[in-house]
Amino acid sequence: MKDPIRWDNLTSPELKALAEQQAIVIIPMGSTEQHGPHLPVGTDAILATWFAHRTAEALRQKGIPAVITPTVAVANSMHHMHFAGSMSLHPRTFMEMLQEECEAIAAHGFRKIVIVNGHGGNNHPTQAALVDINITLGFPVYFMSYLAGTDERKFLETQTGMIHACESETSLMLAYDETLVDPIYKETKGYPGDTTEAEDKNLIHTFHRMEAHTKNGVMGNSCAATKEKGERLAEAITARLCETLSDERLWGLGV
Repeated sequence: MKDPIRWDNLTSPELKALAEQQAIVIIPMGSTEQHGPHLPVGTDAILATWFAHRTAEALRQKGIPAVITPTVAVANSMHHMHFAGSMSLHPRTFMEMLQEECEAIAAHGFRKIVIVNGHGGNNHPTQAALVDINITLGFPVYFMSYLAGTDERKFLETQTGMIHACESETSLMLAYDETLVDPIYKETKGYPGDTTEAEDKNLIHTFHRMEAHTKNGVMGNSCAATKEKGERLAEAITARLCETLSDERLWGLGV
């Protein structure tokens, strides 16, 4: 069935009409990387796409046209490459790809573009890429985590927020499609390996591979996840994303 929210389901004239309506273009961005023994390697891309779609639906219900592009599913996951199934672009390649995609979208008249991200490893290269992207396009392309502004502490029991393949992320995947979650999650957890005191306090930063932090690829308590937590969290996330992107002041700013 045709999905009017998906860019790749629409015809060229339909997309031209959306550009003329000043539609918000949402780029879902995730990764393809290990998520422990219980979650699929596409978890970040799946969740980013899910929330992009839910948000576009919510915006449309408010009378705000919106469309989601095909998902960026392979991004910056260099730190996960020790674990089977992970895929990554080199950060420089990733940044160039992102700039060219934004330029292609803008070439058709769209001026409201936001990247909704589901993978922390994308943060730094995307923020760096936005410098050139925004200067080139002459208007701001925005970047945000799908979790931005959502207080996860209201929904979780053992964590204050998302880490990796943890209570939060596993709950969301259970809410999205529990058949994608291996039941071993009920007995799985993992904790970060020790780092220096200066790193723990965020006084100094470097690049570490994931195996330096966790043996099983998990950081957090997937064993505490439930579908109900995920459903409640998903509602809060969607409402917050819709509220943020509904602010017309975002779209009137220049670079």
